[in-house]
Amino acid sequence: MISFIANKGRSSFTACEDSLTSSVFDYLKYLPINLFWEILKKSMYQNKLPKLSGELLSIEYWPKWQPNHTDNSRFVEPDVFLRFEDFDVLIEAKRRNYGGQSKTQYTNQIQAYSNEYGDDNKILYYIKLGGLITFSNEDSSQSKIIICKTDWSKLLQEVVELKKELEQSNRYLTEHYIRLLDDCIKGFTLHHFYYMEWLIDLSKIKINTQTIPLNIK
Repeated sequence: MISFIANKGRSSFTACEDSLTSSVFDYLKYLPINLFWEILKKSMYQNKLPKLSGELLSIEYWPKWQPNHTDNSRFVEPDVFLRFEDFDVLIEAKRRNYGGQSKTQYTNQIQAYSNEYGDDNKILYYIKLGGLITFSNEDSSQSKIIICKTDWSKLLQEVVELKKELEQSNRYLTEHYIRLLDDCIKGFTLHHFYYMEWLIDLSKIKINTQTIPLNIK
């Protein structure tokens, strides 16, 4: 949340696409990188992200990139930009599914990334987070651009699953991570994304009917 306030110049909280992005990633970035990457990788609809990420070199919210050879006149502004030693990750976030991810916006962001970092010759994983019309695979025409897809509900599910795993491990060593994930889940809730456990997924409980008194009135 602090990145939303700091970058957008807001003096009070307003639930929107940018505040959702900040609410979630401001907590996830404090996790050890292996846990952060596990959440992100498992949330994808296709298994395209590398197994390991290496150390996170930097994370930047709403960078303003040079608009040369794009449709924009002032700058191009993706939502989240992460740099690792061997590759980069760009996240374009939309609050809801069923539309929002724009082909023009994608083209502009890829060109702006090339303007800024093209000389590095790195693979770029372009993550469409929300705003999806279809969850099916989508390939780029450029070999070094890998398009990945997820949405907020999938991301929330993996946050909750990791929290459950940590709760079942040595809580003395993981309690601080559990608290981070708790606050991250609250950020989802503030933006009306809720985790629900379905009856089919709940653990079965056996009841010994022989211990129930038969003379209950």
